[in-house]
Amino acid sequence: MTARYPSSEQWALFQRYTDCPPPLSPAQFLQYWEVSYLELAKLVGCSRSTVEHWFIQGASRREPTLAQCRRLAVVHRLWQHAQVVSPRLVEIYCGPVERS
Repeated sequence: MTARYPSSEQWALFQRYTDCPPPLSPAQFLQYWEVSYLELAKLVGCSRSTVEHWFIQGASRREPTLAQCRRLAVVHRLWQHAQVVSPRLVEIYCGPVERS
């Protein structure tokens, strides 16, 4: 395979991707989806303890990262539109499903 420089269309697609979807806070995500703190942690790749710190008041409160909020927005969009997301598009984006 020979490397090639991205086209202007590919750069435009990248720019669109970097700006969407808008971040979704954990509290906003939980307004749409009934998941546990453990499941929320799994969705964004952090510990349950970190998620708990997002929702407490006081000095030990933590803010989720922009990357975590964007991940929640992506999951929300995928789940919201699961019935219309083409399996072929998922395969193109994620790669083929490995069979055991």
